Amino acid sequence: LTLTDCILDGNWANNGGGMYNDYSNPSLSDCTLSRNLAERGGAMNNYKGNPTLTDCTFSGNSAYYGGGMYNYNSSPVLTGCQFSASSAPFGGGMYNYGSSPALTNCIFSGNAASIGGGIYNFRQNSPALTNCTFVGNSAKNGNGLACFSSGQGDESRVVLTNCIFRDGGGEISNDGPSTVKVAYSNMGGGWPGEG
Repeated sequence: LTLTDCILDGNWANNGGGMYNDYSNPSLSDCTLSRNLAERGGAMNNYKGNPTLTDCTFSGNSAYYGGGMYNYNSSPVLTGCQFSASSAPFGGGMYNYGSSPALTNCIFSGNAASIGGGIYNFRQNSPALTNCTFVGNSAKNGNGLACFSSGQGDESRVVLTNCIFRDGGGEISNDGPSTVKVAYSNMGGGWPGEG
């Protein structure tokens, strides 16, 4: 499936209010997913799927897991995408479970959650973020990003390179077993790592 210059607005479902990808690898370019609602993945739910998204906008979506996007055993590739004003108790912008998303030049702004305002990682994730910006996101734990796998034995391994985190403090929350490798980034409050 290929979508270009499309708008998915005001939809709802149990999984993926705007789009549900089950073992599928769609390609989206210059698309807008807004005001969608679901239990998992307000705008998009990827279940063992690997979509490619370029210059797409996720705005004003809501869910219980992953206001903007929910990834389960998936490896989506996102370039130049924006996640804004979305909300969920877990992962205002994005929720990852056993997934390895690759994000480049993406922006997370004004998303809200209880855990992981921008991104929430739960159990064995390997997200790689390059040249990404987090600003104005909010959560009780991890305004920008959170990793929780305590007692699960499936820690996440997050890699952040050349990223900016300006969410007003409490940028990253990590319960311990997971690792967050930060390099050459501008981190509000600081974070150990090269550069």
